[in-house]
Amino acid sequence: MRLSTTRSLQAGFILTCALLGSGANADLLDDTFSQFDRSMATFNPIGTYVRKPIERLSPRLSFKGYIRQSTDILLDPQDNEGFRNQDFRFLQLQNLLELKAAYNVAPGLDVNAVVHGMYDGAYDWQDSRGLYADQLDRTAKVYNTAERTLREVYVSYRAPSFDLLIGKQQVSWGKMDGQFIDIINGMDRREAVQLESEDYEWRRLPTWMVNTTLHFGLNSLQLLYIFGFEEDRQALPGSPWYSPAIPPPGLDIRRPVRHPRDGDFGDHEYGMRFDRAVGALTYGFVYAYLWDRNPTDHVLGTSLLGGQRVLELQGEHERLHHFGATADYATTLPRLPLFGALPAVFRVEALYTKDVRYVDYAKQAAARAGLLNDGTDLHDTLRAAVASEFGLPGNTTLIFQASYYQTIDWRPNQGYGFGGGIGDEWTLIPLVYVSRPFAFSRDRLSAALTVFPVISGPVQEWQGVKTKLRVKYKFSQFVTGQLIYTSYDAAGPTDFYGQYNQWDNLGWELSYEF
Repeated sequence: MRLSTTRSLQAGFILTCALLGSGANADLLDDTFSQFDRSMATFNPIGTYVRKPIERLSPRLSFKGYIRQSTDILLDPQDNEGFRNQDFRFLQLQNLLELKAAYNVAPGLDVNAVVHGMYDGAYDWQDSRGLYADQLDRTAKVYNTAERTLREVYVSYRAPSFDLLIGKQQVSWGKMDGQFIDIINGMDRREAVQLESEDYEWRRLPTWMVNTTLHFGLNSLQLLYIFGFEEDRQALPGSPWYSPAIPPPGLDIRRPVRHPRDGDFGDHEYGMRFDRAVGALTYGFVYAYLWDRNPTDHVLGTSLLGGQRVLELQGEHERLHHFGATADYATTLPRLPLFGALPAVFRVEALYTKDVRYVDYAKQAAARAGLLNDGTDLHDTLRAAVASEFGLPGNTTLIFQASYYQTIDWRPNQGYGFGGGIGDEWTLIPLVYVSRPFAFSRDRLSAALTVFPVISGPVQEWQGVKTKLRVKYKFSQFVTGQLIYTSYDAAGPTDFYGQYNQWDNLGWELSYEF
């Protein structure tokens, strides 16, 4: 006989009490949890006392949001790890508030806004000399600028033949972990290797643009005119996820980074996407003329400093031409042994990028020796992914995703660049994901396991494996909690995952949506 959700969660406690001869206490515990479960089913104070009254006063206004508390704790911190003082325990104590509102001005015409408020207590609630990123940029700890708090604001007009959105917004072109054709917006990468696809929606950096989509028959054509620029925000020195493999700054002189200018028409960006649906198959092509979201150091010259010749460096963002393709095919595989009819989705994304600017350390060394050059090199890059998703019995989902990154005409002594191999000529990540809800909990309890091994060549070869285990429970339609274990294993201190060998962590997340 199937247990109720409440009894399934309490079974261990009740059994313990019974073994101790505490029948009355077991009944009391059972009643207490039942009352808690009933209370959680209707727990929605903001929705009841704030959202609904506002929407009653203004029927044209829709209003929703969430509050999320996320905590990650290092399992084995060290005083020194690589070039880091790892004297902290909490990787994050983040509290995020999102408010989303839409006001219907007329049929099809809406004004939309998304506001974020974030506070990360990791810098205040532990005594650490290794965490000082908030002194370099206060937004590492709290969103205190209009740029970060006013996340999105745009006007949208939707008609049967076209959509038009004007304002600050994000555009999601890709569906896969690793960002292949998802190239329009910059990303807040403060979590570095901990960042994954489920974080993209709230870690993208919306920017100002005109976004229109034309619909004709089975086809659609999206056109983007981007007049704002947002670069990637990498993990800052003194932040929990700043790489321990990065040495302290040397004596080289660094000039301020040259950024594209929003007010200069020649610095604006463009994008185009065509999609077509043919039965169960959808496919599309993309082209974008964008700035590289990360600057590349150029050598401007050399100087003598204390009798030593040093480089004068300046970071610059480079123009890139992106050519991409994507396809999805949904089907049902019939009469498979053990499984029977098996729903499946096959997906592919690929992006070819022209003239990616790389730092060339051999050229920098030559410039330091007096052979003047800008210390960079140009290479085309390819990144692609193929994924197969299967709906197994018991509502189990299984995904295989093979991700591939290639730098064309790669050479040793080359730095990192957009789209290419991760510190190497090529990189392969054969990701495996499996998730399953549990029927005894009426699918409120679920577990998911993701494994990310990284293989590259011809130099690095094995770069480690990340493993993530999530256990999630839906207390109600409004409140969800999860426990998350993440480990980084089996590689050297300069490898992609190996540099974070001492960053294994246990976390939890509690989210309330209203």
